[in-house]
Amino acid sequence: MTKLEAAAHPEANRINLILRRIIRADAGEVVRAIIGDKIVGRQTDEPEDDFIARSKIEALAGTSRRPARVILLSEQDLDL
Repeated sequence: MTKLEAAAHPEANRINLILRRIIRADAGEVVRAIIGDKIVGRQTDEPEDDFIARSKIEALAGTSRRPARVILLSEQDLDL
């Protein structure tokens, strides 16, 4: 689908998004995202996938820098 969309709009003004998931194998789920200087926390009952999607949206909406970067961290990796 991505390739079809790219072919349909080859000159579209796009923002690249870089997602980095920094989690050890035993660390658990993502609970926090760092977007530039902003830290976004996961809500109590929010599923991990919904939180990651919300973080992507906030990164794209909140920056004109290209590429935008989101770092995803678990509770155990917050000191990285």
